[in-house]
Amino acid sequence: MDTGDVIATTSAAVALLAAGFSWRQTKHAKGQVTTAQEQVVIAQQQLEHAEKAHREQNEPYVVVDIQPSDPASGVLVVVVENIGTTIARNVRITADPPLESGWGADLTAMLQRALSHTFPMLPPGRRLEFLFDEQERFQNADLPTGYAFTVRCEGPYGPMEDLEYIVDFGTWAESLVGQRPLKKVEDKLGKIQDSLGSLADAYRKSHAPAIREEGERIVRARRERMARRAQQSGNTPPEDPGADAPEPDGTAPTDPSAD
Repeated sequence: MDTGDVIATTSAAVALLAAGFSWRQTKHAKGQVTTAQEQVVIAQQQLEHAEKAHREQNEPYVVVDIQPSDPASGVLVVVVENIGTTIARNVRITADPPLESGWGADLTAMLQRALSHTFPMLPPGRRLEFLFDEQERFQNADLPTGYAFTVRCEGPYGPMEDLEYIVDFGTWAESLVGQRPLKKVEDKLGKIQDSLGSLADAYRKSHAPAIREEGERIVRARRERMARRAQQSGNTPPEDPGADAPEPDGTAPTDPSAD
């Protein structure tokens, strides 16, 4: 092999090594580009999430629910409330099926008319209540206990995404919602009071002769004391026209001078 062949072979080997190194550099560079692109995508997603969270924190949040008017009441009301931090504008509410009250067609028409309005604005914390029904509705199988409410409104960034609420108040029909905390205790005490009253009436009826006899004894004792006092003072004892009169409930008359 002459000198020219050696030089050519060496040059080819060097070129091959350079090509391999260049390929590796290119592959590494492509990997860096891919990683950079992925980081850009992640950064964009994080930015979108941050913007969405910031927007949601500064948007109105209008909820619709059916609940007792207060813990001690059995009256049900439809509640519309803005629990967000900004004003809700042009609030529109639809109910499926249409609201129907068990208190008659007049209240049903009023409810449907009230929710058909567009509320120009609802400030943060504003709460509206509309009379709906009472807890006896749970025993009325002809009326629905579940409704789907859809809320459409506008916030500081324009129209908001529709909000839908599924309200099924039939699921808490057996709960204590809408009852006074001590209502069951009050009911039991009322029954005990009625029982004691019945026992007292029965006692008075069954012991009427003994009660009358005791009343007569008290009247005689009163007359004797009054006679003795009159003799001691030299005066005639006053008449006691009501001494022999029985009490209205048949019980013995009381003696104010017994002490």
